Amino acid sequence: MGEQTGPTGHYHFLHWHYVSGQRLLAGRGREVRLKPLLDRLLRRLLDEPGTVLTRECLIEQVWTRPQVNDEVLSRAIAELRAILGDDAREPRFIETLPKGGYRWIAPLELDHSPDTAKPTRITNSPTSGKGLRIARLVVPALAAIAVFWFAWQGLAGNAGRVRHQATLAVDLLSAQPLTADPRLEYDARFDPLGRVVYIRSALGSEASELIMVDPASRSERLLWQDAHALRHPAPSPDGREIALTRHTPTGCELWSVAVVDAHRTRLGECADSVSGGVEWVDAGASLVYTGAAVDALHAPGLAQLDRRSGELRRLTAPMLSDGAHVDPRLSPDSKEIVYASVDGDDQQLWRAPWPQIAPSVALLQRPEPVYDHAFEPAGRNLWVAGDLTLYRALHRLRPGGRPELIGGRGARSIDIASNGAAVWSEADYDADIWLRSKPGGAWTVIARSLRYEAQPDFSADGNRIALASNRNGAESIFVHDTLTGNTRQLALDPGFRWVRPTWSARDSSLIITAYEDRQTRLYRYQLDGDILALLPDVEPGAFQGIELRDRLLYLVGHGTAQSTLMQLRAGEANPESLELGPVAAYRASGDWLVWRAVGSNVLRFAPVNEPRAIRELNLAGDAMAEAFALSGSTLSYRDKGRLWSLQLPDGEPEAISDEHVPNGAGPSIAISANGALATVTLTSLNMDLMISAPTMP
Repeated sequence: MGEQTGPTGHYHFLHWHYVSGQRLLAGRGREVRLKPLLDRLLRRLLDEPGTVLTRECLIEQVWTRPQVNDEVLSRAIAELRAILGDDAREPRFIETLPKGGYRWIAPLELDHSPDTAKPTRITNSPTSGKGLRIARLVVPALAAIAVFWFAWQGLAGNAGRVRHQATLAVDLLSAQPLTADPRLEYDARFDPLGRVVYIRSALGSEASELIMVDPASRSERLLWQDAHALRHPAPSPDGREIALTRHTPTGCELWSVAVVDAHRTRLGECADSVSGGVEWVDAGASLVYTGAAVDALHAPGLAQLDRRSGELRRLTAPMLSDGAHVDPRLSPDSKEIVYASVDGDDQQLWRAPWPQIAPSVALLQRPEPVYDHAFEPAGRNLWVAGDLTLYRALHRLRPGGRPELIGGRGARSIDIASNGAAVWSEADYDADIWLRSKPGGAWTVIARSLRYEAQPDFSADGNRIALASNRNGAESIFVHDTLTGNTRQLALDPGFRWVRPTWSARDSSLIITAYEDRQTRLYRYQLDGDILALLPDVEPGAFQGIELRDRLLYLVGHGTAQSTLMQLRAGEANPESLELGPVAAYRASGDWLVWRAVGSNVLRFAPVNEPRAIRELNLAGDAMAEAFALSGSTLSYRDKGRLWSLQLPDGEPEAISDEHVPNGAGPSIAISANGALATVTLTSLNMDLMISAPTMP
């Protein structure tokens, strides 16, 4: 790598002050010491503000090792944006130019040395205006790891100082791995003394362990080792016991483990169809968790167990179409509770008064992939682990506000201690698409990367497969040519998430879904000429379009109890509902329509011209929500851990493969007219615990 050239010294941009020689960013009462890689990347962008730096240029001049790909650069840009508080959709600092590269756009001032009386204003930024002059800050040295833990211990006894703050300051760059075990680590929670309890298990194994670890000494204690799945430990307010769920072949059980001697007590039963968290309420006198459904018409809801009397009270009884209620979290002042409703891959978060539980208010504009949430010590703000912006990461959710990206890419859980320390599980998924070109043939992997490939769909001739991937950052669309083996990325705005590609039956274009500003829109992408156009006469909020020769089908309200399947006939301007009730997922061909209702494991079939179910197929409990595909009259689907095929309308299910059975989220099977089959399988999963010390504003 060649040495970077250009001025050195102190940079000022918007509310940030950057000292290049010390890798220090400071602004708004916080200081961040950049990792060397991010320091080089930021310095390279600042050296030529307003200039488009190609991806190749940045890779060559910033990285110290060869064979770095675009995916690594995209991750570094995303991490730098998270630190700066930048948004790729509405950038203030780093602008992305599709097929171009990146450029710095914030007004910039430079002091060539700390003693320079007058700064140099750099004016070649495309958005240069009045530079914001930040008062020069004293630059202290960052604490080493020992000081990190000293600060932890010192702040642990001063929780009141943190609680009165309006917003918890965020600095995830201080985060450290909490453990060094190669197994999966998840569901971490703090106890009142600042210790962390979590679950540990090996990938593919039901056996699990309940672990308590002291962050200061890193010493661990095994509290429970079991052949079945333990989940969602929750320490009591007095720190004496831990409540958790245990999942066996016969159902879900609620247990308590005493910290002093690891004595276990079975408390009751919980919902076995979903995995929900546990929360202590009433100063530790009661537990709230996901209980069994009241009857076949309802989904599992929240239940409250009084520890002293054993009395069980049902708090919520959602309808099947509303989704199960899971993961209750009580606010620090015990006046509110936040929980999630879940159906398929998406969740809605609800805030309700405690202990009334009603009325509840939705916190997200639409259901999203959400995995966990936790209150800040100050009160009403939430941290949410999920896909609320362009990435799976940690986000702050203020009452009435939009989600703000914090960092922690890959976060699948989150908990925050009373002193502001945070612990979360950081997951790294690698899913590949496997192709079998003919029945009984060999399987080969296609479009492989080290990220997540999913949502395959065959072109009419079976020679191309459209897919979604996050290999270059946010989700985008790729097309794989099965004849040449080449895979290319479509020229799409990287400020949006692009998902659910389907080939049009009218031409060689793709119908794709964009997540735009918290709503979805449908687009047509013409591969010849790389032309992208918004589909006319389709309302905002449309999701997953399938274009047949004579009509366009799509969902509105996807992920909610009001999810509706719509159709827009060719030549008409007004879409109409197919009146099938709430639809969670669907597939369509020129002959048939197959769909699954919200909250149901039943696939229903109907002629596409007469959408009234003429047959139903009951799937087992391990059937995944969208693991089915349709081509002509051939239906392929996952059930009972195998791949099956069925000829509509009267055929019988036939097992077709035990290999590469799909286990990915979203659409995970595709079939072509000539019998080719593509499936999405999880290749690897790493899940480690990360912990950050408190950060004072």
